[in-house]
Amino acid sequence: MSYLERYRDGEFEQVWDELRALGSAVREEPHYTQAREVAAETMDRVRRNCELIVARLQYLGYVFGTYPDGTTGYYTEGPLVAPSESTRAGISELEAQTGALPLSLVAFWEKVGSVDLVGMHLEWPDGLDPLVVIPPEGALALLDEEDTDEDIAAAGCFAGLAPDDLHKDNVSGGDPYGVVLPDPSADFVFLNERHNLPFVSYLRTAILQWGGFPGLDGKSVRFEPLGELVAGLEPF
Repeated sequence: MSYLERYRDGEFEQVWDELRALGSAVREEPHYTQAREVAAETMDRVRRNCELIVARLQYLGYVFGTYPDGTTGYYTEGPLVAPSESTRAGISELEAQTGALPLSLVAFWEKVGSVDLVGMHLEWPDGLDPLVVIPPEGALALLDEEDTDEDIAAAGCFAGLAPDDLHKDNVSGGDPYGVVLPDPSADFVFLNERHNLPFVSYLRTAILQWGGFPGLDGKSVRFEPLGELVAGLEPF
């Protein structure tokens, strides 16, 4: 059976574990075509799950684009923005500047686009660390400004993909979550995020377990809407 067939049969974690274990060899056939198919299937499911979560949050009265403290200066293009020509151009430009991008990240941008669940609800606690993955144009803008071409060739450069949990609450915080590029592998560790997980595993945790709010992990207070947010989501 192919990786995709196994994935569709429910071997979600096993398949991604094996693809990650290939390292840069995932770029060689027959792995490459199959890995891209798995990545695309995964992110199609992520997109559908995000659509459900956004709709459910809107129904619950969650206000996107506003910090939990009520500050309205937060800029966002929306909680879920579909990929566009600008997205595809941004992927190409980022790859041209930094080298190979992980297959999971490219597939996320190609299938999901961007997601930004930063917002507020009067009855909900702060510290929810809402799911955010910015588009490639944003990652380009957040490339470490001190990196030179020589630095990138020697050790890679850091591309930010999301603000950290404190900045999402309009509190001065730490470094953004992101990735060191180039990275020719199937998946990458989502750096600076406290779970220290590969990106696909992080998305699985953030979406399927915590309904878009991985900051709930470790909180002792019961979050009543969680069951409604995660009900019937599609495994990936």
